[in-house]
Amino acid sequence: MNGPRVFAAVLGKDLRLDLRSWDRLGPMAVFAALVMVLLSTALPTASAASPGWIPALVWMVFLLTSLLGLGRSFQAESEQGTIVLLTQAPCDRGWVFLGKATANWLALLGVELWTAFLCWVLLDVEWGVAWPEILGVGLLGALGLAVVGTLLSALACAARFPVFLLPVLLFPLVLPVLVLASRMTGEALAGDQIASAMWVGLALYDWVFLLIAYFVFDYVLED
Repeated sequence: MNGPRVFAAVLGKDLRLDLRSWDRLGPMAVFAALVMVLLSTALPTASAASPGWIPALVWMVFLLTSLLGLGRSFQAESEQGTIVLLTQAPCDRGWVFLGKATANWLALLGVELWTAFLCWVLLDVEWGVAWPEILGVGLLGALGLAVVGTLLSALACAARFPVFLLPVLLFPLVLPVLVLASRMTGEALAGDQIASAMWVGLALYDWVFLLIAYFVFDYVLED
């Protein structure tokens, strides 16, 4: 079985598990809804106040929600003792990582859309003013979170307190994603053109960490 087939098998297995059981997507959707409802009762709407806090708020909610899904990336394999099978894949184990990261990326994109919908309903955020730019930011931002989160989830699953270790490791590493994505979303909502340097910076972050994770994932699985 070559690399692309391993990638497709891992991706298909994770997607079927997510769609069949909703063990990850369900808690993430409920958590995002509860947080947004609480915020909508405590904060002014975007039309009644400066929208400057909206992008940072949305990305913070998305980051916290993503922890619920990323932390369960390897839970099924860990609980069933089948994680050793991933190490026996007859190809570069980086393909296993790509399958896991892609499944996480698709799950996070669904959470992003759900969070954006909640912001539109509860906080009166008008995404339609610059939806192509915001969609691009969402794709790149979710990719960065998925890449780093998948690698750290594999690293933390063997730890004694994985629920505590994952956010401690994840938050500092994804800070550039949070800062860049928040600023880019804010500029798009304000009707300004997003600077090319920001696009390049966010894409470069994703590419660098994707390469790093691909090549070190072999050692992470062995540990």
